[in-house]
Amino acid sequence: MSLDLPLVRGRVDPSVALRESAAPVALVRAGEADVIVVDPAGFVLLDEAGARPSDAPTLRRLAGDEAVRVLEGTTASFIGVAGGRSVVAIETSRDEARGRWEHLRAVGWRLGGDDAALALTAVALAGWHATYRYCGRCGSPVSLESAGWAARCQACDRLEYPRQDPAIIVLVQDHDGRVLLAHNALWKPGFVSIIAGYVEAGESPDVTVAREVAEEVGIDIEAPTYVATQPWPFGRSQMMGYRARTALPRPTPQADGVEIEWARFYSREDLARALESGEISAPGRASIAYALLREWYGSDLPGGPEGTGRS
Repeated sequence: MSLDLPLVRGRVDPSVALRESAAPVALVRAGEADVIVVDPAGFVLLDEAGARPSDAPTLRRLAGDEAVRVLEGTTASFIGVAGGRSVVAIETSRDEARGRWEHLRAVGWRLGGDDAALALTAVALAGWHATYRYCGRCGSPVSLESAGWAARCQACDRLEYPRQDPAIIVLVQDHDGRVLLAHNALWKPGFVSIIAGYVEAGESPDVTVAREVAEEVGIDIEAPTYVATQPWPFGRSQMMGYRARTALPRPTPQADGVEIEWARFYSREDLARALESGEISAPGRASIAYALLREWYGSDLPGGPEGTGRS
């Protein structure tokens, strides 16, 4: 079974050749691009026509004078080509562009293929633009190039590109098929997810899987198996999903007490009861964590995930 990952770039063509020749502002002014709007904090502007809970949400497309008006004083980036049309993302705050804003974590899993891919890329670029304003070498201001896909230092000419940090996330089962879930000290009470962590310098992802599980919950694993990768812009991560089995048949998790407050194994029946009672809440449906748990559970998780949880 392959994982159903909503936040991946599918049919959107991000061709470097198109990127280098694109002038986002000129495309918008000439009416030659579809315009979507994002907030660097991870929010996307949606079409009001999909405001009912039963309606599938769609990204709002701005055109004409409205697009040009929102463009003033903002950053515009060429996102790619979808459905034969160029797409430009305008980065602005929710205060500047009125409308129906939703966080991509909450709504991403419900967006259609092209919309999900466009929103993911636009939010990732916007987040990078918001944080990378000064050169990492000399500290001078940078200016954007390549239609928003590069930043050049105005003093030392250093050229930098948006990056994603490699990270792993692993669904661990014991020999009875129970899944390991943990609660991070920084999360709201009751929120749980599977073990995750960043790949350290000089480390392979497979080694990271074993290290993170051992460090966070004191459990040794065997046979980590790669499953799928999901770009995750809320932390600038490239999340590499794994499955693994515990080395011992029924180990007892020992939370590190620093990052992880508590951890335990859940059978499918245990998990259903805990979710339905509200004792715990699951990762958001846009995340690879949810996809891995859904595959293990055999269907959508009961109780309804909130959709805004961490991965």
